[in-house]
Amino acid sequence: GWLTYPRTETNTYPPNFDLRSTVSAQTNHPLWGQYAQELLRTGLNKAREGVDMGDHPPITPVRAGTESQVGEGWRIYDMVTRHFLATVSG
Repeated sequence: GWLTYPRTETNTYPPNFDLRSTVSAQTNHPLWGQYAQELLRTGLNKAREGVDMGDHPPITPVRAGTESQVGEGWRIYDMVTRHFLATVSG
C-alpha cells in the first residue's frame, strides 16, 4: 500500500515512531523529494502533541509514489504526504 491504516482518532505520533525513516522514504519523490532531503539535513521538528489512541499512528505515507503509480487515490496520497512533511517541518 501507499498509506498506513487511516486512523483518524489518533493525531500524534507515539514516541517510538521512526519519523526519520518515514521522511527518508520520500527523498526520491519527483515533487517533494528535495524538500524531504533538506528536512533530513537540517533536522526534523517534533510533531505536535495530540491524541494517541494506541493502536495506530496517524495516517502516514509508507513509500514514495507518483500520480501514475498511485492512480485513483493520488489526491488523497498527495494531501496525506504533504501534510505529514509539514508536521515535521520547522
